[in-house]
Amino acid sequence: MKSIFNINPDAAGFFTSLLCAIHCSAIPVMISLGLVGSSSWLHNHMFDWVVIGIGVVIASYSLLGDYLKLHKNVLPLTMAAIGFGFLMIGMIEHHGWMLVFSVLGGLLVASSHLVNHRLGRVRTSKA
Repeated sequence: MKSIFNINPDAAGFFTSLLCAIHCSAIPVMISLGLVGSSSWLHNHMFDWVVIGIGVVIASYSLLGDYLKLHKNVLPLTMAAIGFGFLMIGMIEHHGWMLVFSVLGGLLVASSHLVNHRLGRVRTSKA
């Protein structure tokens, strides 16, 4: 897909999702070790919702655009939808499974961008 400002949308989505997964897994560990206070901006749920919102916008632009114009494969969209669903569950569930759902969701959305990129690359090389 054509990039905006010379930034590949799949690369932006992949790195945003990967940073989300790292954030979701590292912050609870850092808080438990006393390295970061629990009131830190890094553990602010509004920050988390904003990052998820940015991820949805990037994924919509990248995945839906490539689906409609390039490969017509629903797999990246399905992976991203399930990943964002896990992220939402992780944000709502504040005990126990929050970490698992959040990290799994971020990794699934990041993987959807990799699959989308590969599908688009294969399709454009055949055309």
